[in-house]
Parts: sequence; C-alpha cells; structure tokens
Amino acid sequence: MTVMGLSNELELETLVSGEDKELASCYISDLLSRVIGGCSEGDVWITVQTSLNMVAVALMIDAACVIFPEGLHAPADVIEKAKEEGLTLYSSKESAYKLAIKLSRVLQL
Repeated sequence: MTVMGLSNELELETLVSGEDKELASCYISDLLSRVIGGCSEGDVWITVQTSLNMVAVALMIDAACVIFPEGLHAPADVIEKAKEEGLTLYSSKESAYKLAIKLSRVLQL
C-alpha cells in the first residue's frame, strides 16, 4: 500500500501532500531520539510532535509519512517546511492507539 492509499483507507486529513511512497510498517513515539533509532525507512510515523525538528527527523529516517493523532495540526512554519521537502503530513481525530490498530489491519502487520 502507498501513502495515498492509506489516506483513503483511514480517512485522514491531508495537511501536506508529498511523495506517494510505499508503506513498510508503523512506528509510534514522540521522543525524537527514539524515533531516530527505531523508525525505519518507509514507516508511517505517528506522533504528537509538531515542531520543525519533527520534519528533520522524518526526513533523516525517510519516513513514508507522519500522522498527528487526536486532531492535532502542525504550525504554519512546519507545514511550509514539509511542503518544501515533499514530506506528507496527515491529521486524524483517532488516538495513536486506534490508528495503530487500523494500520495493522490495513498493512496486514
């Protein structure tokens, strides 16, 4: 499944539409150092972290996309940087837990 397919399956709100990458798995963490060590290329990263540092980390690990749970949105500077870098950002009203369950089913993990 690709990023765009995931958006449709989970009814995500698109904040930034970037590359339509193939999805590998899912990683949930808000501690950036843990994400650097644990998130892999192609993973969907679920986080409440909405800072510019989040964009840098997502690019460093080559995350497929980032989803903000609980209806969170990123500030304008983060949206602009994600657009510049081609990083897909989504928001969901669901909790990180519910998103992970749905992702597990969709990605058959």
